[in-house]
Amino acid sequence: MEKRDSNRKRLRLLIHAQPGDIRAYCGDISSTGLFLVSTKIHKPGTRIRLEISDKEGNVSLGVGVVKWAKRVPSTLMRFSKGGMGIEFTWLSPEMKRMIDDLVG
Repeated sequence: MEKRDSNRKRLRLLIHAQPGDIRAYCGDISSTGLFLVSTKIHKPGTRIRLEISDKEGNVSLGVGVVKWAKRVPSTLMRFSKGGMGIEFTWLSPEMKRMIDDLVG
């Protein structure tokens, strides 16, 4: 099993993801990727455009690829988190700075 190379930080950031006009929250984030908590998912390998809003409302851009996805009915999301693991492939300088500040 593959181990992660980077520290992950649990926090709640609003994310707008395309395709599919997904508006959801981040479950955790690292310098290499994030977990997007959502009932809407895409297949692994799908390219995702990300807009992340910080607590002050500043929006940063990035692109990633779905590495894994778990579909969970909305009625069960309290008990089992569904969503997508997204690996970053490109980050704007603003997003890179924001993630570095958050993760350390």
